[in-house]
Amino acid sequence: MDNLQDRSGVPLEKDFVTPIVADVFGASQDTLSTALHWIILLMIKFPELQQRLQKEVDAVVGRDRLPALEDQPRLPYVMAFIYEVMRFTSFVPLTIPHATTADTSISGFPVPKNTVIFINQWSINHDPKTWDRPEDFNPLRFLTEDGALNKDLTGSVLIFSLGKRRCIGEELSKLELFLFTTLIAHQCNIHPDPSKPPSMDYNYGLTLKPHDYHISVSLRDNMELLRRERGRSVVESKPPRGAHEG
Repeated sequence: MDNLQDRSGVPLEKDFVTPIVADVFGASQDTLSTALHWIILLMIKFPELQQRLQKEVDAVVGRDRLPALEDQPRLPYVMAFIYEVMRFTSFVPLTIPHATTADTSISGFPVPKNTVIFINQWSINHDPKTWDRPEDFNPLRFLTEDGALNKDLTGSVLIFSLGKRRCIGEELSKLELFLFTTLIAHQCNIHPDPSKPPSMDYNYGLTLKPHDYHISVSLRDNMELLRRERGRSVVESKPPRGAHEG
């Protein structure tokens, strides 16, 4: 690594490369894993919503294949559920700090240069001026009367910060959450442990993590589809016969 150079010919020092790599691979690890914990928790907390997710996914995808990214425009309730998870939990309650690079103002309030700014995303996501009954978990708030995703309202959810320094992985994260949610809904039934009811309490930190909970998971069908899809992906990943590196 000490001998590496970037394309401009400038040596890449270990002390510089290591934190960059950590940012690239680690930035989303905590937030995405936290989001996935909340998605599962809310599925078992509201089993009727889990059933509605399954119903929509089955109607669009069917039982003969797995969900794919191309299905997203036809799964508005799945996306509404994901946006409501992000809004309701606000699992990144405050943004990481940024500082102003020049004197500026926010809504008429003067903000001097080098002022450290935090955005209270939890407050924005629970503002009753924007959200009807913000304390309720209700994915339907993101659907229009004809069942389409209300993109104007989804734009009001703040979880990836704001402005030019917002998270550059926002769209990728949403795609990953979509695939996770649809695959779970398509393949699994998830139930809480009757002896240990799930709690909506959480631990404070950079992210709001739900307390540990216990679940039971069963396949909705057998493993045949998963085996077939796995075999197909293995075949597609193999190089064609006679192929070789140039």
